[in-house]
Amino acid sequence: MWNGGTVCDDNFDTNIADNICRELGFNRSASWSSGYMLDSETQDNFAINLDDISCETNNWEECTYNTEHNCGHSEDIKLSCIRNVEFKFRLVDQAGIDVMKAPFSGLLLFNNQTVCDDSFDNTAANAVCRSMGYYMGSIYSGPELEGYNN
Repeated sequence: MWNGGTVCDDNFDTNIADNICRELGFNRSASWSSGYMLDSETQDNFAINLDDISCETNNWEECTYNTEHNCGHSEDIKLSCIRNVEFKFRLVDQAGIDVMKAPFSGLLLFNNQTVCDDSFDNTAANAVCRSMGYYMGSIYSGPELEGYNN
């Protein structure tokens, strides 16, 4: 779904699938296919909002596309994305449980140990978050983190 509508398969390829998955916070695509994924009556209720996607790089912001289409719902994309499961970094909540839903924020662990904030800046946060499959990251501290102190 893109802006509440489906995505057409014209010109669609694995590079486009990977770009979309990264934009959604995943590492890459696992697979993609086209056709009816829902019963046709339900799927036909959605608009087709994206067509003729072209990605020459690994950056979604450099991809081009049309919001007008020449497609039918039999050309709708079904996309599966994956995150690498062998993270050295992970985010945990106050109970020490992995953070699995938005907002993706919490205590940062590396190999199950806390990470010192000395020289840790937004560049480091972006690098860590990208290694975890997220688009970007930022650092913050304040009262909302007080429960993490021991």
